[in-house]
Amino acid sequence: MKQPTSRELQRQETFARVYETALEEFRRVGVDQTKVSEICLRAKVAKGTFFFHFPTKDHVLLERQRRISEAMAERIEHELSEAADAKVFLARLTDIVLEEHQAVGDLELVRQINLAIVRQGGSQRLSIVHTAFGNALSAQIRHLQQRGVLRKGIDAAKLADTLRLSFFGFLVNPQSSFDTSRPRIALLTSLLAEALMV
Repeated sequence: MKQPTSRELQRQETFARVYETALEEFRRVGVDQTKVSEICLRAKVAKGTFFFHFPTKDHVLLERQRRISEAMAERIEHELSEAADAKVFLARLTDIVLEEHQAVGDLELVRQINLAIVRQGGSQRLSIVHTAFGNALSAQIRHLQQRGVLRKGIDAAKLADTLRLSFFGFLVNPQSSFDTSRPRIALLTSLLAEALMV
């Protein structure tokens, strides 16, 4: 594998610094109140540098969502392949989704991250085929169907999409918190588990 040049390394370091500084500002004053000029001042970069890496503040949020999606996908691949039944699968999936979003550390920022998907790409960006999470979840559902853990005959991609959109609804609801969402998600997944049992 080719080693990155010093210029590429500098670009990566600047990207990371701008990204982290923007997230700090979002936590400090909120996404809507954050000014790009303040991010640039704190990151010690020119405004053009910010816009080179991120066309809008939403693109910082989309990068954070991409990282959440990849973390969830990795955990889905490692933690769900041996699920004993639909109930275990859905309970563990719920844990993965909530834990990775809780790691953001700010519920309002989680909402803004998920709303940025809608603002920037609408339904196409929400499609499961555009995310590591969606692809991993679909693959895991197919795997568990083949193992006889989940009922066959249900389209894996459609089921993954239904689950993803359900989690999305809980994550963007301004009346919800992680604590209040968990029992409602548990109710939903227990009903779904009944339908998916072999």
